[in-house]
Amino acid sequence: MDVDAREYEDRISRLRSWMEEKRVDVAMMGPGSNMRYLSGTENAGLLVVPVEGEPFLMAQYAFGDELARQESFLEVVVVRPRYGTSPKDVVKPNLAAEAAKRLRETGLRIRRVAVEKDKGQDHLSKIRKGLRRGGRRPTLVDIGGAMRELRAVKSEAEVELIRRSSEIAIEAFERAVADLREGQTEAHVANRLEFEMRELGAEGPSFPSIVAFGEHTFNAHHVPTQKRLEKGQLVLFDFGARYKGYCSDMTRTFVFGAEPRGKVRERLEAVLKAQEAGKAAVRDGVPIMEPDLEARKVLEGYGDLLDYFVHSLGHGVGLDIHEYPRLIVGADGNLKSGMVVTVEPGVYIKGWGGVRFEDTVVVRGEGVEILTDRLTREFRLG
Repeated sequence: MDVDAREYEDRISRLRSWMEEKRVDVAMMGPGSNMRYLSGTENAGLLVVPVEGEPFLMAQYAFGDELARQESFLEVVVVRPRYGTSPKDVVKPNLAAEAAKRLRETGLRIRRVAVEKDKGQDHLSKIRKGLRRGGRRPTLVDIGGAMRELRAVKSEAEVELIRRSSEIAIEAFERAVADLREGQTEAHVANRLEFEMRELGAEGPSFPSIVAFGEHTFNAHHVPTQKRLEKGQLVLFDFGARYKGYCSDMTRTFVFGAEPRGKVRERLEAVLKAQEAGKAAVRDGVPIMEPDLEARKVLEGYGDLLDYFVHSLGHGVGLDIHEYPRLIVGADGNLKSGMVVTVEPGVYIKGWGGVRFEDTVVVRGEGVEILTDRLTREFRLG
């Protein structure tokens, strides 16, 4: 399990409070981060949380059932398909139907069911089909907003996992750039970075690592290519590790093998100052949009640079790399102590390149705790 069983039980208890408020009889969630948040695994086929009684996992025989048993504290109910030698012999159990049968045996009436509507129509249709009884179907209620709110504020156990994820990513970066040489390709460096993450105990990267050289730094979500590194080029790294399910996210921009001068240095300094202003505005109780505004005010003082800052200042981080809240002008609500967010201003100028600096931070009462502070902020690399 990623955290102590008592924490999972507390999460389920908070979910049940929402279920009672919305008169939901049972929640059903498919594989993914919501399942892992509540059970410790995402290898089962279905997580079932009745408003009363014990939650359980449904899994298909040989397709995640043993992994789920190893990773979760919940009971795993295994269903076994049958294929035989004729099409007439084929039996493919519907996990929702098997779960409903089990629930009805306990006396539970299934009238309102909370589901993840963003999982798509195939997932929803299987649940609808499985829950149908005598032509009647229960009402499906979207659980997405409730799970977003439940997961937004991290426990200290979650913060520690994100901290360890950050430490792994930073050490992997330091190992990878120790051997950085002219002529190496973006793809080679990205592969080395992700290899080192796994060697250090990560499940893998939080997302496909971005390594961009020269004008490729213009692409905010660049995919590493066979472009080769040259002295004096801009170099951008955007990366993070996934450790026990939890992500980290960080970005640095450098000049390789030379001191930045002129416009290059000015733009690096401007974006770094914007990031510092954004981080300084992150604290418990402030409007979610305020850090974004403060960062933009800095860039406004650098000619037209503000016109090239074309994304939000940041986003929540946890079991998913992009979570609530999104730090951007117009966002509703306030930051809360325990939220983990990124602060990542960037400017992107076609034909020249891009600059971005990013840290993963924890919202605290009087400010932020920076989980990626160890990562160098030097402008020269190599």
